[in-house]
Amino acid sequence: MSILPTQSNSSRPLRPCVVAVFTNDAEKVMVCERSDVRGAWQFPQGGIDSGESEEKALRRELREEIGTDAVEVVSTASSLVSYDFPENMKAKVAEQWRGQTQRWFLVRFRPGHLPDLSKSDGEFVNFKWTTVQDALAGIVDWKQDAYRQGLRLLGLLKS
Repeated sequence: MSILPTQSNSSRPLRPCVVAVFTNDAEKVMVCERSDVRGAWQFPQGGIDSGESEEKALRRELREEIGTDAVEVVSTASSLVSYDFPENMKAKVAEQWRGQTQRWFLVRFRPGHLPDLSKSDGEFVNFKWTTVQDALAGIVDWKQDAYRQGLRLLGLLKS
């Protein structure tokens, strides 16, 4: 089941994306702090290029955003999660797309690997491990429903 786009009669399409939710042995998830909005935390995510598979996009986005793709895919959400951008959103991505439709992946770092932000594109300036509830508390309000749905699909959120 996916979240249906809300209040948009725009003819712009939804941007196909992937989302990576990292877990560790302490049952925490990793969130990353955006460089353009300090204090804003999210899971690594990004668009799928034309002709690119979801898993190839996932690995490319991880190399770009956190400096490594040394990960193992634990599971893949069985359905997509979609949402619309807020009507007043000024970001460049909102000029072309009305929102995003995402495939969520549960991933783990291979032993001995963690993000290396010095090798990334600079989208994130920090990362931390936190509980699922604390991760949700730090997500912007208009992504809350999508995050809850994605985490449920991966079995990380029960209610």
